[in-house]
Amino acid sequence: MYKHYGVAVPQNIAKAMFLAILSDTVLFKSVTTTKADKEAVQELKKIAEVKDPLALGMEMLVAKSTIKGATPDELIHRDYKDFLMNGKKVGIGQLEVVDLSKLENMHEELRTTLQKIKEVGVYHRVLFFLTDIMKEEPRFVASDDVELIEQAFNNKLNNDTMCLEGIMSRKKNKLYLFYKEHLQSKHNAKRRCK
Repeated sequence: MYKHYGVAVPQNIAKAMFLAILSDTVLFKSVTTTKADKEAVQELKKIAEVKDPLALGMEMLVAKSTIKGATPDELIHRDYKDFLMNGKKVGIGQLEVVDLSKLENMHEELRTTLQKIKEVGVYHRVLFFLTDIMKEEPRFVASDDVELIEQAFNNKLNNDTMCLEGIMSRKKNKLYLFYKEHLQSKHNAKRRCK
């Protein structure tokens, strides 16, 4: 919009926009990244006088992914959306972190909380994805219906969790694949993570 109207972008706004794009695209790792995103970052980093874009982006992602002091409910709802799938309400939460190992001891609490959210919100299903943004390895935490989840992603759940390699976007990857499962399609998830 600034460019459209020929208005100079203030340095503080340029830095905020720069970080917003890096956050939204997960440092350009997300399938939602566009050519326009990359071009905008190149222009904005000059205005913002950012010397090391990736270092600043990592610093932002580390701050964004902190879980210290957060409850399971807060973590699930940090980035949470409701969707209507074949007339049924489905809730999908996603948490992007730089180190999934910090959440390993919380899986049981997360599963219990997901079940409560499902019951209170009268959901058909509630799903939660934990994504290691460095390794690009999402882990899926299911609330119920193990068989349907395993069919949807053609993978096995282990203690209600599943690794889904290369799936970074809830909108373009996870949600679409889950929706396809409701239409009796399947996805062959790669099995790199353990």
